[in-house]
Amino acid sequence: MRQILPILLTVIMTTLSGCHKKDAASDELTPSMYDVEVEIKGDSMLYGLTCDGTSDSVVVIWPFSGNPITLNCIDAKQNHRIIGKPEIGDWIGVMRSQEDSMDATMVINLDQLKGTWTYPVLPVMKELQSMSRRTQRRMMADMPDSIRNTFFVPREYGFTLKRLHQAQSVGRVMRNNTLEDDSPVIYPEVKNYRKWYMLNGRLLLVSAKRASKDSNSKDVKPIAVLDTLEFIHMSEDSLILTLHGKQYGFHRKNSSLEANAEAIKAQEKIDNKNKNKK
Repeated sequence: MRQILPILLTVIMTTLSGCHKKDAASDELTPSMYDVEVEIKGDSMLYGLTCDGTSDSVVVIWPFSGNPITLNCIDAKQNHRIIGKPEIGDWIGVMRSQEDSMDATMVINLDQLKGTWTYPVLPVMKELQSMSRRTQRRMMADMPDSIRNTFFVPREYGFTLKRLHQAQSVGRVMRNNTLEDDSPVIYPEVKNYRKWYMLNGRLLLVSAKRASKDSNSKDVKPIAVLDTLEFIHMSEDSLILTLHGKQYGFHRKNSSLEANAEAIKAQEKIDNKNKNKK
């Protein structure tokens, strides 16, 4: 990945319609507000729309220009590299074999990938932050159930992937400093996702991070942080990704508003417990 960075993004403002509509005057698809193609240096994925004829053994893709291409996807199926279920007209990305360009080694339904995905996150006691994970687990095991149930309220973290490669974080709760200081637990930082892209069958999530936690100056530009996630599985309601060797199991939410509302509700539960103890 370091050899590819810095990533050079060239946005091609070519929008596409369904693969069943073709301009009689050219081989390119009829323009519409379908999505944009983003070319990333080093990306060898083939992007287009799923066409009629796609089955368990072949995938028919209509690229952003040219005619439909039929690719053998038996190996991808056997290796569990069909991520999602391509339906006719869906926007998909395909990785082709280096030995045979007519063989698909991976197929990802990018339309199905779009939406809001979350996974449960638990806080840690503030005094446990500096301890090893092993020590944290031991102390958690010895903690009374009453304390655990009161303060260890799970939140939903995740992201929303939108059209035009826009991304949004899920799980952020805005609180004043007083309430935050009073709480005995602390949740992991929520990443400020802004963009998402694909690169050779991997999901790239771009987040913005302040250069310094102590700096509130408007002149300080945020630092772009890139997370590269590997696909394991995707269905209509579940998504499994790995980041830095750790596996995350996501489930689909109706919207980011719904997920964030649940996060706020979870935090209010802890805040109310703190108020009652005073």
